[in-house]
Amino acid sequence: MAVSAIAQVQRTTVTWLDDVKPSGWNKGGAPIPEAPKASQPVEAKCREQARPAQSDDDKRVRDRGWDLIGAYEGGWEVVIIHATAGYDGMCRPQQYQEFVFVKGAFAGTLSPQPMDSRTDGSLTRVSLEGPARLIAEYQRYAAKDPLCCPSRTTTVVFKIPVGSPVVQPVSSSTTAR
Repeated sequence: MAVSAIAQVQRTTVTWLDDVKPSGWNKGGAPIPEAPKASQPVEAKCREQARPAQSDDDKRVRDRGWDLIGAYEGGWEVVIIHATAGYDGMCRPQQYQEFVFVKGAFAGTLSPQPMDSRTDGSLTRVSLEGPARLIAEYQRYAAKDPLCCPSRTTTVVFKIPVGSPVVQPVSSSTTAR
């Protein structure tokens, strides 16, 4: 029953993915968001999996309280950094976010709020398509979906306008898995 309640809450807070043309939330010149406070202490075994900072962009994200996770992605002077504020009992990211930098300037995030693994709206894949376009895929859970197996995927196309380092959602489409 608790899982259904969580799924219901997630469905109501992730409505931006249901818009064919999602509204943007990133603003030029905005600071890197601070990591939310963890609801429970982070286990050492999870924190040991965090990636050390390798670039100035990494350091800027880490300095805002985020743990760097996985490899960063980059090309065309665009860098995407994966980071989390916490972990679940299996060391999966909780309250995680994807940060986009263009020529060293913070261009925004790929979700208007931090995400949790295995919940509706959790980002699972990002593909950098060139200097002005990236595509992100998000898991979509129906109320009856088991945590292992979301029944749908939403793909969002983002653009980075020339001369304006702000990542903006352009379109969204959802398909069954």
